Amino acid sequence: MPAQQATSANLCSEKIWLFGYGSLIWKPNFKYDSVHTGYIKGMARYFWQGSTDHRGTAEKPGRVATLVDDPSGQVYGLGFEVSKEEADKTLTYLNDRESGYCLREVTFYHSNSDLGTQQVLVYMATPSNPYYLGDGPLDTVAETIAWCEGEAGPNYEYLFNLAHMMRLLFPCQKDAHLFDLEERVKDMRSGHYVKPNEKR
Repeated sequence: MPAQQATSANLCSEKIWLFGYGSLIWKPNFKYDSVHTGYIKGMARYFWQGSTDHRGTAEKPGRVATLVDDPSGQVYGLGFEVSKEEADKTLTYLNDRESGYCLREVTFYHSNSDLGTQQVLVYMATPSNPYYLGDGPLDTVAETIAWCEGEAGPNYEYLFNLAHMMRLLFPCQKDAHLFDLEERVKDMRSGHYVKPNEKR
């Protein structure tokens, strides 16, 4: 599904909706009028964005979630309704917090089908930003997350928080990339991890 570029300049005079699929789920840090569970289509969530501040450093970038176009994908998360009085302040805050991400407008499908759909803004990283790490062997991605740390805390904390919230909010949904990373990182930090080609 094609998504349009969106900027804060033409949005601060009206109410906005934001879609959270990463740390916004457990730590939005902005005022909102309502929050709803749901999902967006045509995308998948991957730990492909580098973090040189919140969950890593310039020398050892961590990895955080972003969205990647996937025609058959669905990403579950939260839709936040933000009043027009708070819209400009919220976007200014998030533009700084989500450094390296751009805004796109997509369709949000409420978990409660009676509420229908809603156009929302979502922050997502693209390969054009300098912190984008992209795909990599899952073991390598897991090792980065297991041991990197930034201003907001350990990188693994971000991963574990997201996995926990997904199970709590969407117990019937499976995110293979997220949960596989969680399992590997837990094993690495416990000292029990064995690479697949080393298993007996």
